[in-house]
Amino acid sequence: MLSPSFYSHHSSVVAGEKLTTTLVLQSQHEIFKGHFPGMPVVPGVCMMEMVKELMEEVIGKHTRLKKSTNLKFLHILDPGTNPEIQAELKIIESPPEVSVSAKLFYSDITFFKMDAKFIVE
Repeated sequence: MLSPSFYSHHSSVVAGEKLTTTLVLQSQHEIFKGHFPGMPVVPGVCMMEMVKELMEEVIGKHTRLKKSTNLKFLHILDPGTNPEIQAELKIIESPPEVSVSAKLFYSDITFFKMDAKFIVE
């Protein structure tokens, strides 16, 4: 799990199928010593994991990624420049699967988009 050592979140609102929340990135986390020294960048796999963890918190179940039809890394996410970002997730449960459409962004800059299906474990 990345939360709470890599990121935390607050101001979460769940309305129907949609979650919106503010994520606070921990710019001193050990990951940034290697990714990349002197120019920290949030790894793409960490963005995917943050979405998964947020989704699991909402549905209250553990999942495993089945398929992603859309992964887009649109801008470099530097935790020093953007320590707080927004997350929006649309979550649709259709047992035994959960579909999620997510984006991580700040203002008009979208860092990451993801459409995926997960299997409930």
